[in-house]
Amino acid sequence: MLVKPREVIDREAEWRALSRFVDRRQKLAVVYGPRRVGKSYLLEAVCRAAGGRRYQAITGTPAAQLDDVGRTLGEWLGAGPLRLSGWADAFERFGRVDAAAVVIDELPYLTEASAELTGVLQRYVDAGAGPPLVLAGSSLSTMSDLVSPQAPLYGRAAAIVVPVPFAGRDLAELWQVDDPAAALWVDAAVGGLPGYRPLLGAPSGDLDHWMVDEVLAPASPLLDAAEAALVDTAPQVTRGVYRTILAAIAAGNRSFSTIARVAGQPTGALTRPLAALERAGLVVRVPDVLRGRRDTYDLADPHLRTWLAIISPHRSALQAGRADEVWSGVRDSTWRTQVLGPRWEAVARRHLAGAGSALGPVDVVGMTTVADRTRRISHEVDLVAVRAGAVVAVGEAKLRPLGRGDLDRLRRIRALLGAPEARLVLASVGDVDAEAAGQDDVITVLPRDVYG
Repeated sequence: MLVKPREVIDREAEWRALSRFVDRRQKLAVVYGPRRVGKSYLLEAVCRAAGGRRYQAITGTPAAQLDDVGRTLGEWLGAGPLRLSGWADAFERFGRVDAAAVVIDELPYLTEASAELTGVLQRYVDAGAGPPLVLAGSSLSTMSDLVSPQAPLYGRAAAIVVPVPFAGRDLAELWQVDDPAAALWVDAAVGGLPGYRPLLGAPSGDLDHWMVDEVLAPASPLLDAAEAALVDTAPQVTRGVYRTILAAIAAGNRSFSTIARVAGQPTGALTRPLAALERAGLVVRVPDVLRGRRDTYDLADPHLRTWLAIISPHRSALQAGRADEVWSGVRDSTWRTQVLGPRWEAVARRHLAGAGSALGPVDVVGMTTVADRTRRISHEVDLVAVRAGAVVAVGEAKLRPLGRGDLDRLRRIRALLGAPEARLVLASVGDVDAEAAGQDDVITVLPRDVYG
């Protein structure tokens, strides 16, 4: 396997997949993911380690793009700038490059301008000559369609690699944050996209100051970043519908019916765009582990949530330099209820489902609602873990401190579920009461367990 450089944080699975692809001299790999997730950084590192070449595509007319490719190919082949007659000519010359692999980054720039390119790529791959080809891009709809059953390249990719944002300790390492509570704050504000790291300073103690001076500043690259994610995901004709759905979820509407009502969409018309947002990695389905067809939906990208809940509604004020005023108005309300709190719930579920959890292996971690008919109330349960069809844990995930009262409520829920052996999970940003934490059937999850 190729030796991974020390500066490449995590990416173990992605590195193994690409190393195996290069070592076996397979013909086609596809790499895609959201902007700033670190695709180009990873692929550049693979090229350095393997002796590969990476070409960064440009936007423009087909003629301008072919001229740019010709300059790059001429440099690689030592022949000076080449005049290419078309994409078939370009890939005939790509086949002469002496490299362990050739990466074409941001391929959608080229395919959007030249629809015939996918057929040329199919011919190159099927010919079996020339260096292995890695196609990469940020346009999630275009890249996923590239290997769909209807596409010319279907069934030809030996590796499909989708890098995901960093989480947990990797995120804290990326941002050089030692305080776990601060790491959660950064996670909720910008998520684990490594491409933001060179653009923003790391928080150094005063998180309010960091939000005002870095995240919400008039010159911040984050003010328009989420808009670009929507451009990558949706065609122009449906972009407004997609944004309305995302805004409804960001405001706390998580069930299918409430999303449809708030977004102003008939329920029959919501299925397709919601599924597209799931495929694009912008929306994630949170399973209701006990009630079929009652799953809820959440935003997968933390910064998209920040953008929809805080940045977009106040963009004019932020661009006018009034970030301090905006932040003081949302810090103790919108930030906590619509951004930080939901992010902590998602982080706690992911932590319980992970390999290092005190629960051990589980099949799924989701949420549910439990009816308490004796008391004529319903209990919303943030965390429910299931293994082999049995509930093995129920829990709360809250920003506030948790204690004996929360434990009593969870024991009531456990009894209603008929799961007397289930562990009780107290996941708190504000700490857990020592008496509650010391109970034999209790698992605590604190920011230091996730990011420490």
